[in-house]
Amino acid sequence: MVIVYGKIKDVDHVKKTVERVVRCPKCNKKVKIGVELEVVRKHKSLTNVYFPHIHLHGNPLHALLCYVNSEIKLRNIGIIESIEISRDSNTLGQFLEKWTNPY
Repeated sequence: MVIVYGKIKDVDHVKKTVERVVRCPKCNKKVKIGVELEVVRKHKSLTNVYFPHIHLHGNPLHALLCYVNSEIKLRNIGIIESIEISRDSNTLGQFLEKWTNPY
């Protein structure tokens, strides 16, 4: 993995892109979904099992709830409009860590 100024230079080393771009039903924005390779590896051996993936975006903030199978294909999506983020230093630290890296 090559890191430049705290960011990952080659995103393919940390995430697997879902094959299709989805359009958010709430804001009509095209969204390209990427799942962390660590999560992909964890679910790769599980067949016929979907795992949830959340993509935050928009103004006002909302999320796509995507159900992804072990082959990294979307099976269903939904919208989350009610979002609560814990206001503590641990959660903020984790949020900022996700923000500074691609996934």
